[in-house]
Amino acid sequence: MKNYFKPTSYLSLLICSILLLASCSSDDEDIEPVEELLPPIVLECDYFSEDRVLENDTNRPVDYIISCWTNVEGSLRIEAGVVIEFENHAGLRVNLDNKVFEIKGTATDPVILTGTSKQKGYWRGIFLTEAHNPNNLIEHTVIEYAGSQNLTSSSPVYEGSLALRGVSGTPPQALTLNHVEIINGGSVGLDYHGISKNASISTSNLIIAGNEDVPVKVSAEMAHFFDNTSSYTGNASDFFNITGSYYEIEDQTVSWQKLDVPYLVDSRVSIGDDGHLSIEEGVEMQFKAGAYLQAYGFLPPYNLSLKILGTEADPVHLKAHNGTNWGGIQFGFTQENNIISHTVIEHAKGDFPVGNIQNSGAIYMHARPKLTVENTIFRNLENCAFYGYSSNPFENLTTTNLTFDNVSEEWCEE
Repeated sequence: MKNYFKPTSYLSLLICSILLLASCSSDDEDIEPVEELLPPIVLECDYFSEDRVLENDTNRPVDYIISCWTNVEGSLRIEAGVVIEFENHAGLRVNLDNKVFEIKGTATDPVILTGTSKQKGYWRGIFLTEAHNPNNLIEHTVIEYAGSQNLTSSSPVYEGSLALRGVSGTPPQALTLNHVEIINGGSVGLDYHGISKNASISTSNLIIAGNEDVPVKVSAEMAHFFDNTSSYTGNASDFFNITGSYYEIEDQTVSWQKLDVPYLVDSRVSIGDDGHLSIEEGVEMQFKAGAYLQAYGFLPPYNLSLKILGTEADPVHLKAHNGTNWGGIQFGFTQENNIISHTVIEHAKGDFPVGNIQNSGAIYMHARPKLTVENTIFRNLENCAFYGYSSNPFENLTTTNLTFDNVSEEWCEE
């Protein structure tokens, strides 16, 4: 295993080595000579225009220095134990189509990607723009002190220490993250906001901490790829941020697990035809003012569902990020077994921008959707708890053991 130091300069390392050698008497024949520490290799800006393998040299505390925002166009493999330092605003723009991108450390010999100066937001980060090989991997790797500036200069803006660009059509983007630490960055930790369900991604055992913004930005379509094997606490804004891009959950069955930070929803999360979303026990979701949940079918047989599955010991909590208002939950047409159980719903105003619906109810029901609500608390609602639109809107609604705390009206119909 490499003994990685974080010196202020490599000159200090060489001086320490010389002093250590000088302190050894020539008569001490039993003392093994100290190996000379070597300076890092400075890579040229066009170094990654062809296939490369970066190897660990145990005589180099830092193996390589990258001084620019460099294009990676050939396959790249970084072996266990490699330490790379990046100069200010330097980083990797990975544009390798179907060639492989692999950073593969081990538990005892991780790869370390860091800055030449150990300060938050010193180097730019890693941006994968065209990365389609299913074997793309970052494993047992530390990415630290990145996020100096946005990874793109125009819309759509990607930011953070590590980002994967969204692409439409085929081939899909592909990347596996396993045992990766993204720490002490100058902005977002991980930016996956442009990723849609055609992408081939996997995440597990992440530690994202010490960053100057949220740990993760991700689309609603792909939020289920993040689970409770990972830790997202200790950032300037400790929220798992679900952005407004790719907001529809369709043709898939997914679950959102309880994380060690709340979910923060920017806008709409829509469960459409053949989409099924389960929100598991203990989840806390905070919604911005214009954000809401929508389970709404458009084509028969309206095969879609939203299941909010808290427990008595660990309820789900849906609340306003600003402490005063968010949209609420909108159901329409769905005839699946929608359920809200052991949930606290507070400050839902009943605003749903699609349809220009305002000041309705925390749960808005259109076209007699099938829904069971049980063991649920409605709290601090300035409008209605349930709001029904069209004839017999509550025909397929079953309720049990509801609590209304500071609610303007419990039931409303139009």
